[in-house]
Amino acid sequence: MQSIKKGVINVFVTKVLVAFAGLVTVILTSKYLGAEGRGVVSLFTSSVALLQLFCDFGSSSALINLSYRINQRRLWLSALLWVFFISLLSYGFIYFFADIAYIFLVPVAAFFYSILNIHCLLLMGNRMVTKRNILLVIQPVLLLIFFIAYFFNSGLGVGAYPIAFITALFISVMISWQFIQNKLQAESQGKFIFEKQILTQGFWAQGGHTIQFLNYRINFFLIVFFLGNAALGVYNNAIVIAESLWILGHSMGQMMHMKILNTESDIEHRRITNKMMVYNFAGTIVFLIVLLYLPASFWEWLFSKEFTSINGLFIWLAPGIICFSISNILNHYFHAKNQFKIIVWCNAIGLLVGLVLCIFFIPVYELKGASMAWSAGLFVSMLVYLQQYCKKQDDD
Repeated sequence: MQSIKKGVINVFVTKVLVAFAGLVTVILTSKYLGAEGRGVVSLFTSSVALLQLFCDFGSSSALINLSYRINQRRLWLSALLWVFFISLLSYGFIYFFADIAYIFLVPVAAFFYSILNIHCLLLMGNRMVTKRNILLVIQPVLLLIFFIAYFFNSGLGVGAYPIAFITALFISVMISWQFIQNKLQAESQGKFIFEKQILTQGFWAQGGHTIQFLNYRINFFLIVFFLGNAALGVYNNAIVIAESLWILGHSMGQMMHMKILNTESDIEHRRITNKMMVYNFAGTIVFLIVLLYLPASFWEWLFSKEFTSINGLFIWLAPGIICFSISNILNHYFHAKNQFKIIVWCNAIGLLVGLVLCIFFIPVYELKGASMAWSAGLFVSMLVYLQQYCKKQDDD
């Protein structure tokens, strides 16, 4: 248990640094680009993340599990081919999304982001957690540095962000290659065979992540449709802050995942999971209380006057934040147990509820409605996760 605590602390510190670098970037883009520009940035990054979801069907977190029993160089090459194919194919669909600013850069960004993700997953599979943590910090720090450099030393304006985004990703990919190349070269013997398991297992593993992504990101596109880019800029900042409260849970879940993969006792798996759920729930409550007590003037000072209304959204996002603190741990548990279908099922029900409520709530309650729908989807998803977890314990 001591190794888990040390690992959780290391990952938690890493994620705090990542969140801090990301928050500084959010503050700068909000102050200098305004709510409208922040909305453009949010739509660009959401489009990259959406395309990356399809890339990750062949480069999903299932690579961690597969790296324990399959030649890692074949895994790497197979995932790389899939990512290249999807990124190239996406250019055939860009015409239909021509209204999104800098859409032609989205496949490039998704391609580099996916390669970086592949390298991080393989590092996790080899228990090279420290190097993976370094990569997690490098990318947002480089993004911050290049955004400042491009924005204040060129006439790019909003365009400074996507260019800085791609530059940071490219350099991060080069660094990640230095970290993983020795391991890949050591397994270079033999004829290359495309590993279909990255798709068969990846379909279920990434299917769950895709639905989860849509569960708290699909309303971004609906907000733009109903309310415009400026509204999305405000809402995106609220979501960024809300998701930062999940850092503790992500840290616990990742280390718990590795512990489960390296132990055989189902009783020990459940003991660790139950303990992580309690710790994460309690920690999230503490963070949430601090967040809710921050005054509106703080957010106005932090971002700008255009973001004053962000304070009123947190009370509606709070139930979703709490619910996901539980779902997050159970997600990692089922992932480590290769129960990907359960993850898909739990997230799909939450997505359906959240999407239906978004369509009805956003036109009436605007950003408050989007926040309520977001929380409702995560609440339903949590209930199904708990039901499946209790059912599995009864079956065992």
